[in-house]
Amino acid sequence: MSTRRQFLAATAATATLPLIPATGRAGSHEMAKPAALPQALRFPVGDMAITVLSDGAIPIGANALQGVDQAGYDELMQENFRDPATFRAAVNGFLIESGDAKMLVDAGGGGAMGDALGRLQGNLTATGTKPEDISMLLVTHLHPDHVGGAVADGAAVFPNAELVVHEADRAFWSGDAPEGSENFFQLAQGVLGAYGDRLKVINGEDDVASGIAAMPLPGHTPGHTGYTISSGDQSVLIWADIVHVAPVQFARPDVTIGFDVDPEQAAATRARILDRVVADKMMIAGSHIDFPGMGHVIKHQDGYRLVNAAYPYPA
Repeated sequence: MSTRRQFLAATAATATLPLIPATGRAGSHEMAKPAALPQALRFPVGDMAITVLSDGAIPIGANALQGVDQAGYDELMQENFRDPATFRAAVNGFLIESGDAKMLVDAGGGGAMGDALGRLQGNLTATGTKPEDISMLLVTHLHPDHVGGAVADGAAVFPNAELVVHEADRAFWSGDAPEGSENFFQLAQGVLGAYGDRLKVINGEDDVASGIAAMPLPGHTPGHTGYTISSGDQSVLIWADIVHVAPVQFARPDVTIGFDVDPEQAAATRARILDRVVADKMMIAGSHIDFPGMGHVIKHQDGYRLVNAAYPYPA
């Protein structure tokens, strides 16, 4: 099956997740509602820092997954003390501070996926950071829950930011949209257009900035990319969408999601990177792991388990 046909199947499989047309509310500042209390948590990484910013959470049920049935989904949820009927997957973005530079990994959904998302901007503001302070927007991939918040009314939300995107994702989303997936492509193309004069296209394991290196993690989308943040003897891999439903996919890495453009490649990438972070004892940060989404991965029974990062108490 071609990647375009696979993507069309993916959008059909995940029809329960709303996408508001980009010509409507997508990326609107009116949708950028902060939580009652800010949901932002700063982790030092050597001389740098990563602040996790919650954008909200979206429901992902067994019907959106392949490789697990409803009974298996329910069992894994209950083993993790989660209610399978009400489970919601986090959507996180990440502010990186290095010296005076402030960079953002993904921009959340803005208004592109309804009221469940759109909180990243408010949480970013709570850190004392304004949109114009962001010098670089590092995109893990061009799905609406990651870039919907990058545009508002067709204009760039981050007016001084360079947009970093993998060439494979740029090429894929710049093509013609299969029937039924026009909104996804329209939004992605709108983001690329809004930052067109400030677009930085990367390939492979490029160094994006001092202490920040890209890590290709293809399968979920053709150019799905993680970013390794390193300073001194500390490092964190922001692995984006390696897992979407943590209670299921840590235990069962073979389980894929309907949003995967190439499910077989996505599963192979997940297996490879899970083995790597276990062997290297590398801290990870996940876009869809419960806020704040950071920790270490260990082997557990036939799969894996996340050990949450220690709370970063001030010295």
